[in-house]
Amino acid sequence: MVNKKILILSYYWPPSGGTGVQRWLHFSRYLEELGWEPIIYTPLNPEAPVQDEKLGDLIGPKTTVLKRKIWEPTNAYKHLSGKRGKQMHTGFLQENAKSKQSWLQKSAMWLRANIFIPDAKMAWILPSSIFLRRYLKENPVAAIISTGPPHSLHLIARALKRRTHTPWIADFRDPWTQIDWFEQLPLTKYGLGLHKRLENSIFREADELVVVSRDMQKQMEALAKRPVHLISNGFAPSDFIDFEQKPDPRFTILHTGSINKDRNPSALWHSLGLFVKENPEFANKLSIKLIGAIDASVTKDLEINQLISFTHFEQFVPHQQVIEELASCSLLLLPLNNVKSQKGIVTGKVFEYLASEQPILAIGPSDGDAAFILNEQEGTLMIDFNTPVPWLQVLELCQVKPRRKETLLPYSRQQLAGQMHQLLTKLCLE
Repeated sequence: MVNKKILILSYYWPPSGGTGVQRWLHFSRYLEELGWEPIIYTPLNPEAPVQDEKLGDLIGPKTTVLKRKIWEPTNAYKHLSGKRGKQMHTGFLQENAKSKQSWLQKSAMWLRANIFIPDAKMAWILPSSIFLRRYLKENPVAAIISTGPPHSLHLIARALKRRTHTPWIADFRDPWTQIDWFEQLPLTKYGLGLHKRLENSIFREADELVVVSRDMQKQMEALAKRPVHLISNGFAPSDFIDFEQKPDPRFTILHTGSINKDRNPSALWHSLGLFVKENPEFANKLSIKLIGAIDASVTKDLEINQLISFTHFEQFVPHQQVIEELASCSLLLLPLNNVKSQKGIVTGKVFEYLASEQPILAIGPSDGDAAFILNEQEGTLMIDFNTPVPWLQVLELCQVKPRRKETLLPYSRQQLAGQMHQLLTKLCLE
């Protein structure tokens, strides 16, 4: 009998919420339907910014979930900084525009960059490798899949590959040393060298490398000097089966997810503030809804441009409620990170926005991968970071709801899981 068990190493898994969960939650379910037997290895006590209990309903009935405790230095940091019991957000989010980094924050960042390599999950590598090596002796699998970040998961998979020689796919949802904020880390020469050596070892030893965008594929092929597979992020059609657009009594501009400083569309807020002053009728209808963690620079810009009174903030809503919010707005706002690596960043949110069949205003590079995907679809407008938004053109865009069901089919998670199925079949069964 052919072994079709696959071990999937993922830090993000229900009941954790957020975007990091979606890719392999859906892939594992669809791979199960295609005959594979997923075994998920994930932390029992992860540092997850949000919780979404309902996502557990999407786990396949034949999927096995293994959970082991993890120790993370963020727990010590929260204790020392008086943030015990609070969730830590990933990325560089500043809560107060006037605050400066304390000595504790600077020290923690230095340790993060030079000691906790590749990331704050490094203490999980050795105990996980020992546990899984023993588990695999009794429960052999056809393949191992690691998904990162956090890239510590790739190092666990590397240890297993070295001992068991099981075929291994390393799936990169984001780059490692090429990610936008990597340059902001206070790296020593030793720290930088170790990051690169570990990254290169993954490139060499994984049987297959997978990325989520064309630019990432191009960059990684140059670094790894070998072919890299592109299996994009996407959307789950099942999320939109009962989706019904609702009339918006106002003109609601909606953004879901976090906005860090690099993603804050300052030029947009400025141009919107001017347009509101010049068009009182539009001002009477305007509503701005921001769902997710927001950097202090966003609040500051809204205040400066006299838009704060139009704005409703909400820290977190479950994924299903996000889908409902998408149904009842007039315009979806999609600001991308204003950083060098943005060309290759295409998040799952891009595809969920598109699947909602609502007009989209995107802020980012016109030659990036996100722009390439958006420009293929109806009802989208991409504006460069520093270009004033042509609001009359935006309002015209919002007059007609776009239709994208057919053109989005290649980005359904079911079809994308089919690509992963083909890769697994070639790697394991031929």
